[in-house]
Amino acid sequence: MAPRYARAPRGERAVGSAPRNHGPNVTLVAALGPAGFGPALAVEGAADRPAFELYGRELLVPGLRPGQVVVLDNLSVHKGDGVRALVEGAGCRLLFLPAYSPDLTPIEQAFAKLKQHLRRAAARTFDALAAAIGAALEAVTPADARAFFAHCGFPLP
Repeated sequence: MAPRYARAPRGERAVGSAPRNHGPNVTLVAALGPAGFGPALAVEGAADRPAFELYGRELLVPGLRPGQVVVLDNLSVHKGDGVRALVEGAGCRLLFLPAYSPDLTPIEQAFAKLKQHLRRAAARTFDALAAAIGAALEAVTPADARAFFAHCGFPLP
């Protein structure tokens, strides 16, 4: 990822570059709570159901407390019976958002801020991208997260 816009002093040209062949995709799976981003997993390539179930089993579920509500969007990898069993086995409730609507998804707003930081980092290797992701995840503050939830109509105690 590279910045989409640049600034330069008046009369000078802003110069930047981005590689033509950008390499493999990297998928970020993350959880957003009132305190900001929770556990995250970067996967080289596309995330499939086994990768998402691994994320749920190893990273998401250990941090859940009974009675919490886990809200997922309608991505097909989220809809496996294994994911439901993991979340409900932790004593939590699993809900799915209605058909895709970014207006109802607080994590979409958080990812927009995260992508802004990643474009500025302009990482060109997986290791550099992983480090940039770590820094970008920390850039979403608890105040940001609570504002994202409030904007989407999710009341927080």
